[in-house]
Amino acid sequence: MTGGRYSLGLATPGDDEQLRLRMAGNRIEGVLDLSLRREPSYFAATRLQGDQAQVVAARDRLDGRIVAMASRAVGRAFVDGRPARAALFADLRIEPAHRGGTLLPRIFEEVGALQAAEPLPAFSLIYEDNVAARRSLLAARQGIPRYRRQGRLACRAVLLRRPRPALRVPGLELRRARAGELPEIIAFLNRVRAARPLAPVLAESDFAPGGRCATLRAEDFFVARAEGRGLVATIAAWDQSALRQVHVERYPRALAWLRPVHNLHAAWRGWPRLPAPGQAMPFLYLAFVAAENDDVQACAALWRLAHNALCDGRRLHALVGLHEHDPLAPVFADYRGIDSPVGLHAIEFPDTPDPFACGGVPGVEFALT
Repeated sequence: MTGGRYSLGLATPGDDEQLRLRMAGNRIEGVLDLSLRREPSYFAATRLQGDQAQVVAARDRLDGRIVAMASRAVGRAFVDGRPARAALFADLRIEPAHRGGTLLPRIFEEVGALQAAEPLPAFSLIYEDNVAARRSLLAARQGIPRYRRQGRLACRAVLLRRPRPALRVPGLELRRARAGELPEIIAFLNRVRAARPLAPVLAESDFAPGGRCATLRAEDFFVARAEGRGLVATIAAWDQSALRQVHVERYPRALAWLRPVHNLHAAWRGWPRLPAPGQAMPFLYLAFVAAENDDVQACAALWRLAHNALCDGRRLHALVGLHEHDPLAPVFADYRGIDSPVGLHAIEFPDTPDPFACGGVPGVEFALT
């Protein structure tokens, strides 16, 4: 698009460095100030969000810099119980000096043109403590499509410190998965989550080099198996730090003072240390949390096994994000952690199908957003 101070269009791989700088330069402000980074390659990291990434970039005509960006990531998900293509609107970043005015509506005009060319169910996530984003996107404003709330994801960063006593369930075998079990795991997840709107549709190719789950191995899954029934529950412990990272930009004053003392104690106890401002948080995602018939007991026992295995001093948190109405969400509430609720929204572009029209508990996979 031409005209005015800004030039808008689709970014290319040649813009990768500027996109990474834009991601690093924008903070999510809350109890902690965080930046969500995409190192060493922005476009390599977008494969987590979908098979196709369309990134709108706004350049300042005065110096040619990218001062704003937003992505439309398209991937396969279940809609109305059937595989379909769906669009995740993400990575909206605007340099503070360029906020306000008509730049945000112009970004949505570009995204709307992409939607008009291929009308797809569209959704987005907004951290509930991200006041600036909520103010910009959720208030009725000309040029901004309606964001229709669909509840929230109960995101919890579970502290990984002390193992707990194992939970035993008669008839269940709890263990790490083996490489040859990946096809069975994929089939299980597609079957038990097909009724969950926007749960990802998985294929073995997703786990091959270049696929959206290429950094996740079968051995990263913890599985529960029942005699005569096969798989009944899964949880994956997914380290995505090779593609994207969360950096702490600011601690609250009290924690900033206590951090050196905490780190001395952590070193003595063999716990992970709190990173210095500007450094990455050592954490991983809990992904593909599923259980046959939403069996809470099986999921709780499997999570206990995974939790204990992950308390090895290498990471500070395990981050899980399930919809607030997911029957398995309470499994993680009994563990010390930090809650960061994230609003889930359908975006109502013209002629856009509603991904939530048929009801059901949303199955958005937080590790793929």
